[in-house]
Amino acid sequence: MKESLFTEKNEEIWKSLENFNARLKQYGGIKKAGAGVFREGALRENEVREFARLFRLTGFHLAYAKTHYPNSQTVSYLNRLVGISHNFFYVRERGSFGEIAEFFSHTVPQTVRETYKYWVLAAAVFTLGMMFAGFYVAGDSSRLAEVMPAGMSEGFVPGETPDLNDGVVTWDGSLMSAFFITNNTMVAFNTFALGVFAGIFSLLILFYNGVIVGGLFGFLHAEGADMLIAYSLILPHGVTELAAIFFAGGGGLMLGKGLLVPGEFTRAQSLVFHAKKAVKLIPLIVVLLVFAAFVEGFFTPLAISPWFKLIFAVLTGVALVAYCLKGSWKSQ
Repeated sequence: MKESLFTEKNEEIWKSLENFNARLKQYGGIKKAGAGVFREGALRENEVREFARLFRLTGFHLAYAKTHYPNSQTVSYLNRLVGISHNFFYVRERGSFGEIAEFFSHTVPQTVRETYKYWVLAAAVFTLGMMFAGFYVAGDSSRLAEVMPAGMSEGFVPGETPDLNDGVVTWDGSLMSAFFITNNTMVAFNTFALGVFAGIFSLLILFYNGVIVGGLFGFLHAEGADMLIAYSLILPHGVTELAAIFFAGGGGLMLGKGLLVPGEFTRAQSLVFHAKKAVKLIPLIVVLLVFAAFVEGFFTPLAISPWFKLIFAVLTGVALVAYCLKGSWKSQ
């Protein structure tokens, strides 16, 4: 294609990108122009997407021009145009409260929805382990020692109905919260990070932790423990704690897929691509683990009705679901 024809065919696209650059220069970038309350002249959400489309398209034009019209004025012009757009597209303010709020209010829930296949699979594997151990131990409470670590099962003696002390737990809330944060963070980190081994270790960790939980519930059922109290001691913190583990497992499975199914990319490129998506879940995982540890350390020990604790667990679950669905109707 002749240079004149190439320029004539794409000139309108370049002019549109120039106009976006002029507006972004006036408002100090995409974040200032498009975030928060809409201001006259600023970019709306659909305009930000259009700017991104024009930027990528013009980048392709630049690559084409460099190949077919090297050292031409067209290449110089497109080089400047793409360079200016690049600065607006990639340079972002860091550390501002508005950007952090935008990340948690929009990016995180959107990432949860986009990656649902991974963390749903993680939840399914955990549930499979829980059901297997639950039914296995419920049939014979002495089997608990077979499915749980020795140190963890020592306090549960077959033939002796566990005394749950009417749901009242006595411990140092601060000390126990610190312990729970440390322990749960280690489990979540291992589930996430070990996904780089093709996701195999993530699946094993999820299944084994499901076995531990299922074995405990199976034992309590088999021994005739007061299950209302048992659930009230576990679910208030368990809702957010398990959600964090599932999200971490989903992140690990994403890393595994990046290695196993690179598609048209190299394995390294595919891993980086999936990792960039997965790490967006980490802040949510951390918040959920801290919240769960606080609840387990300070709320669980309260001498209140088990029903209040279960209602709290339900409300926590509803709030988490509502948060993850936040903004989903806008994309319909």
